[in-house]
Amino acid sequence: MKRISADYIFPVSSPPIKNGVVTVDATGVILEVASPPTPLQEERGDVKRYEGIIVPGFVNTHCHLELSHLKGKVMQQKGLTGFISELVVLRDKFQVDEIKKAIASAEEEMIRNGIVAVGDISNTDHSFDQKKKGNIAYHTFIETFDLDTAKAKAAFEKAVNLQSAFSNLQSSITPHAPYTVSGKLLEMIDNLKQPLLSVHNQENTFENEMFISGTGPLAEMMQRAGVDIDSKRRVKNSLLFLFGGLLESKKIVLVHNTYTSKEDIGIIKYYSRMEDYDVSLCLCPGANLYIENRVPDIPMFSNEGMKFTIGTDSLASNHSLSVLDELKIISKHFPKIPFETLLIWATKNGAEFLGMEKELGTIEKGKKPGLNLLKGMNERFDLSENVSVQKII
Repeated sequence: MKRISADYIFPVSSPPIKNGVVTVDATGVILEVASPPTPLQEERGDVKRYEGIIVPGFVNTHCHLELSHLKGKVMQQKGLTGFISELVVLRDKFQVDEIKKAIASAEEEMIRNGIVAVGDISNTDHSFDQKKKGNIAYHTFIETFDLDTAKAKAAFEKAVNLQSAFSNLQSSITPHAPYTVSGKLLEMIDNLKQPLLSVHNQENTFENEMFISGTGPLAEMMQRAGVDIDSKRRVKNSLLFLFGGLLESKKIVLVHNTYTSKEDIGIIKYYSRMEDYDVSLCLCPGANLYIENRVPDIPMFSNEGMKFTIGTDSLASNHSLSVLDELKIISKHFPKIPFETLLIWATKNGAEFLGMEKELGTIEKGKKPGLNLLKGMNERFDLSENVSVQKII
């Protein structure tokens, strides 16, 4: 049993406790969250004291571990179409052993950065051996895509076969994005009634143009790849296509949302109300800047009552796999968002989306959330560049 104290304990589920004490057992399960230790306890050395702020382990709801070998190899700020074009050329130029070594290294980086759970995208089985070690709690999203209706069955069966190789761990089959799946493929995914889905959303200003008219750089990239943009799929908005094809899968995280507008949020809210969807927006500002040099309108989303989680995306599209770094970027662009709010997004909300809230996300008796120490914060809890994270449990 250990008793740990710091300048503040942020349980997330309850108000911060100045000089509070967290008691954990040998396995990391929380036994008690209490007020400051007594002088006698401190004198006896019953409490280990840290300078800083203790928070729950971070939850990364969007990552691509299998792209970790591409760190620094994709040019920055070339837009989504440029990023995808480079990725297609690069991703298969490496040996499997090299890819798996990079995956293991990336996981170690996440652990050092206090990440305890990950929603990870997989198009291959390259990350499966690492995930089976149980170092981090994962929900794997088996991603599928193909715009050709005639190829929907083959794309779907490929995803099902990949999931079967991962059957002993938590996973879902999910569409990559509205612009990369046919209506038929979306229907086949929806019929599985997956517990949760992760969908890339409106990363590029040309996504809606592709849906409305079948034109624009994104549509042209698809056409160069030999894909016919079916006029039957054309609707006013990519979200209308997505939600119109998802009748059974209700728990969804929309990832990136770089160009999502207030009108788009209205569509999300309409379907959430009318069709009982549970929709979260995953913010990956590091990747947004890396690819498009733009961050989403987070205050607008917040004013509209949206629920947020935090993701790092991949090392192909980011400089680090650190939830804290993502929070720093948000704080730099939107300094009025309180630290306590950002912390909820990075812990509790992510755990709830991944269905891991019984164990992770908050510092409460009976849970095993992991404990992170944030060092270098001032009394206003500003997330400056000087703030660092140390995993202590």
